[in-house]
Amino acid sequence: MKLISLEKDPNIKIPKDIIYYLNPDYIFLPGENIHVKQDEIIYKNMYAAGNYKSSVSGIAYGMKKCLITNSWQDCLVIKNDFREVEKKEKRTKKKVTIKNILSSLEREDQVLLEKFKSQTKFDNIIITALNDEPYVYNNIFILKENISELLELLDELSFIYKSDKNYLVVKNVDTLIINECLNVIGTYPNINLTLVNDEYLLERKEFIEDKLQVNGNTLYLTTTELLNLNNYLQDKDNTTLLLTLTNNIIGESKIIRVKKYTLLSDILDNYFKINTDNYQVIANGLMQGYEITSLTNFIITDDIFAINIINLPTPTEPKCINCGKCIDICPSGVNPLSGKNIAKCLDCGLCSYICPGFVNLKEKLKEYKK
Repeated sequence: MKLISLEKDPNIKIPKDIIYYLNPDYIFLPGENIHVKQDEIIYKNMYAAGNYKSSVSGIAYGMKKCLITNSWQDCLVIKNDFREVEKKEKRTKKKVTIKNILSSLEREDQVLLEKFKSQTKFDNIIITALNDEPYVYNNIFILKENISELLELLDELSFIYKSDKNYLVVKNVDTLIINECLNVIGTYPNINLTLVNDEYLLERKEFIEDKLQVNGNTLYLTTTELLNLNNYLQDKDNTTLLLTLTNNIIGESKIIRVKKYTLLSDILDNYFKINTDNYQVIANGLMQGYEITSLTNFIITDDIFAINIINLPTPTEPKCINCGKCIDICPSGVNPLSGKNIAKCLDCGLCSYICPGFVNLKEKLKEYKK
């Protein structure tokens, strides 16, 4: 397997700071099972629909059909009262122990639980502030926003899991955070700040392990996952998420902390003025993301981390020009045209991303896999 360095648009600049959009007029909870009645008062962090907690306090305003990951669902509309009222419940900070980690994850995050389950020792712990997707910066800004807390938790994890090597991995181009790391990491002599090139696929465990040449039982987490764990243990407010918004029409990116279940159109209306109809909006990255089919109804849920607004090329019929770029770039030796070595496909999207003929090779490969 090989790592890939991608050319990026030099006009799209990385923002320096996080901005905040925490006061939407309405939020929209997926509503398979509604727990409240019309006009009922709703508290922040209250289970109002299914297993979904309200990210604001307000009143139950009605129902609306919305897009949840491009699937139309009935959603409970909550009108924000902007008071952030919660029912009085004592928040309890948990000591960082294996027992408390497992119990917190059992309740809050089954996916993250699988990384810790049945483990009492890790030989290595790798925390990465990397995002593979071009123009996505969530993990580095999560580190920037929470550097002291995350380093402290990593230090505690290294102690309770008796890990021999502990890495905090940052791209060598992310100068905005490297100096901050150097200022505080000296307090944690068992954590190694490791700089890597800006190469695609290093966000995946097998690639970063190979890059660092680590062996043995390894715990691998992104800074986003580490922050989630920290919030579960600290019993912190979990009603917001970080979102990268990139607009290549005007060459601008923004890192925005938003309330969960906010309408995407509300965010765009506040921060981007798009003066063309010839554009496309992609959720979760240009490599592996998907086109949003209705901006006015798309809801920002826990699984959304990036929105890319891209200028569409001159309309043309997708056509293979036999340039071979898709074969050359594949990190695992798959031929997207013939399907050769299809079993090795990583579903990374590089072939579609690089194709000058705009052929959707990623979808073509799915057909070979059937």
